[in-house]
Amino acid sequence: YIHGDNGPDTFDCAGLVWHVYNQVLGINVYKDGYGLSTTGRIMTNPIGTITYFDEDEKDISSIKPGDVLLFHRQDKEEIIPRPSNKYPGHCGIYIGNKEFVHATRRMLDIKKYLGEEYKNYEGKIEGLVIKSKLEDGKFWIKKLVASKNMID
Repeated sequence: YIHGDNGPDTFDCAGLVWHVYNQVLGINVYKDGYGLSTTGRIMTNPIGTITYFDEDEKDISSIKPGDVLLFHRQDKEEIIPRPSNKYPGHCGIYIGNKEFVHATRRMLDIKKYLGEEYKNYEGKIEGLVIKSKLEDGKFWIKKLVASKNMID
């Protein structure tokens, strides 16, 4: 994980999405996008169809493998919205079975993903490309704001 990178060896979240779509499908997910961040540019790109999710109840049954998932990073408890959260600040690619791949710096996810192997990397990594799950009532499902189908 390196903030601002889009591969082929190091990524941030939007760089991973860009790399997969660009290299595998020939789609530039940043094309004509607007926003303060690369994730915002993916969200506002005119290619594809975006589906927004209700803040409290999230029916994710319409998400298909290959869809881009868009997440807000701001906590509900924060009273003053941060300018960086005008657009979602994190993204990943849905792979099915309520799972997605993403480049993340969130150590709780990395620790869960690596399990016992985490002790070999603790303090040595800043982030990883990992697989995470959209679990009811858990962090990522709470942060999910939209999905974007860019390949149908």
